[in-house]
This record gives sequence, C-alpha cells and structure tokens, in this order.
Amino acid sequence: MASLFSKLNSELENFGRRASAALDEGRLQIELLRVKRRRDNAARDLGMIAYHREKGVEADQRRVDALVLKIGDLETQIASIETQIATQKATVVSVTDTPAEEPELDPEEPIIDEAAAAPKADRP
Repeated sequence: MASLFSKLNSELENFGRRASAALDEGRLQIELLRVKRRRDNAARDLGMIAYHREKGVEADQRRVDALVLKIGDLETQIASIETQIATQKATVVSVTDTPAEEPELDPEEPIIDEAAAAPKADRP
C-alpha cells in the first residue's frame, strides 16, 4: 500500500513539473508574439516613411535611424525568446521518461495483414 502511495506521489510530482513547464512555455510564446508585433509595427512605420520619401515628402533621418535600431533590437529579442522556447521544450523531455515497451515478435509466427485476410464481399 505504501508503494502505491509513493508511486502516486511521484507521478503527481512529475505531472506538476510538466504542467509548470507548459505554463512557462506558454508565457514565452505570448512574449514572443508581443515582441513580434512591436517589430512589425516598427517595420510598418519605416515602410510608411519610405513611401512618403518616394512621394517627395521630407523625412526625419533621426526617426529612420531610430526605427532601424529598434527593429534590430527587437530581432535580437525574438531570437533570444525563440532560444528560450527551444531550451524549455528540450527540458520537458526528461531522461526518466521511458517509452512503452513493444512486445517481442516471434520469428516463427507469421504476420497476418487483417485487412488482406478479411473476406471480400460479393460484388453484383
């Protein structure tokens, strides 16, 4: 009876660790989307400046430089978050997780394809 409770306790702890890791990954995914949205908005603003330049409207070069730097910084943040997500996913798979054992095949026993062995209905 004690071994049953200890096994149940260890399974609950394992489940808790997995749930916590999933929540952490979810937070990182939300952060990634937020940073990508900021990058896309900055790129849109830079595109509008380029459009207005083509139309002959003078643009503030400091604003262009600031947007280029901002996009570069956001790209670095995106790469960092993506690395964190990859690390988080690798952490979820643990060495203690063992795959279910597959039954041994007997080389003497023929393998039967049930679909092929099923009788076919008479056709009209």
